[in-house]
Amino acid sequence: MSRKTALRLKFEPDDYLVVWQLPSTKGGTFAAHGALTVEAGKSPTGMAHGEFGDALKEMTKGVVGFPQYVDVPTLIGSLSSGANVLLIDARVTFWHPNQARINAGAAVITLADVSVADEVLFESFEIQIGGLDAIAGVSPIKSTTFPEKGASGVWSAELHSDSTQEWSGAGATMKLSYYGSFRSFDPYVFSMSFSPVLNCELAKALPLRQLLDEWITPLRRVVSIATGRPEEITYLSVRPVVGGDGKRSGQLFGSGITQDPYNSTSKDIDGVKSPLRLKADEVSLLELLQIWQKLTVAHHPLIETYGSMLHARDQHPRSRFLLLLQAIEGTHGYETRESFAKRQKVHTDARDTVVGLVKDCLDGKQLKFLERNLGRRPPGGLEPAINWLARKLPGDVKKILDATELIAAIKANPVNAKNAPDALRIVRNDLAHGTKGYDAYELYEVVKVLEQMVRAHALELLGCPDGVIGRVFEET
Repeated sequence: MSRKTALRLKFEPDDYLVVWQLPSTKGGTFAAHGALTVEAGKSPTGMAHGEFGDALKEMTKGVVGFPQYVDVPTLIGSLSSGANVLLIDARVTFWHPNQARINAGAAVITLADVSVADEVLFESFEIQIGGLDAIAGVSPIKSTTFPEKGASGVWSAELHSDSTQEWSGAGATMKLSYYGSFRSFDPYVFSMSFSPVLNCELAKALPLRQLLDEWITPLRRVVSIATGRPEEITYLSVRPVVGGDGKRSGQLFGSGITQDPYNSTSKDIDGVKSPLRLKADEVSLLELLQIWQKLTVAHHPLIETYGSMLHARDQHPRSRFLLLLQAIEGTHGYETRESFAKRQKVHTDARDTVVGLVKDCLDGKQLKFLERNLGRRPPGGLEPAINWLARKLPGDVKKILDATELIAAIKANPVNAKNAPDALRIVRNDLAHGTKGYDAYELYEVVKVLEQMVRAHALELLGCPDGVIGRVFEET
């Protein structure tokens, strides 16, 4: 059971009795009794039993082989409680004539009638992600008053009138607010609690997979970049476009959704130290998300590399070190591609000139060796990428790198790297080629700085003001 929070689950992770509408080989569906299992953070599963003659294919006349399976984009079921379940990307596996196993990518449990449409589209969602309150920049309670100890009087709380933030743009309207819970009828206890919740209304309804890819996953990643930690989706509901009561949403169960809503506390928020405070910084979360969507479409290397690492828990510092440097190099190449094209033309012309001048002085074998070993691309690599990003960021990032044990050691005898970027190049080559290993803690100290660099630049790409970028380095 979930904890007592202002945001309540409509349906708990549990086993539910269901009547499934299984696909028939004759077209349409047929009813079969069974059960649905939805668990926190896991994909839903189910089972069905009955006579499955209408669902089974014969190998030859009168002969049926097992197992058999059928994939369906959506599978409908009716819960004994009166609710309905919609399984997305379901596979029904028949193990013998009267028993089947069901696996699906996600399950939507709803009171809406989802059996009326061949393809179910969703027009809005409500979500809670860890750290939403930390980036909001405004608390629900403005001030409190209470009587002196031992005296009679009034206990009261004044709420912030602007604790709800709304943003509108092309394609969506978004609202970040708090659900409140009040315990006031017990003559011995008076309390209030609040849970942050984000609602989004889409201008165009989308299939669930597209909704997850274009809105839910990017939103989780944007919040994680802001907080500097891998945030979980604790609750997610979606509203299907169906006939009848179109305002009935459905709770989503699937991998990565913990089904464990939380209440906000100042202790938790202070522990995050988010550099982004939406209200105070006058930043639109919707705009951040839509910029992320555009960068994703453009295949920006930082989005594809750093975005995929945001939720990788317990990753060894070696892996993070290599991926962060890859993100920096890729981002540098992407964002300086116009100047690189100019340098490439100059380099190609110079190379062709040199080869042409010595062509008559060398035999065929020597000329082939020269052409093969004379680089076709202008000098580049990790060092210019690190220098480029360091110049863009506030403060002296290279000085922070110099202060780490690993960089200091690589710059000392016998290696004698000339600077921090050169030391990073040496360590990267050793790790990438497996020629040398390094202490995990010393790597971790460098990784923390590299991640601050990449995270700060990600916030800059998303359009955050300079004050937000500067706060990323305040702790360092």
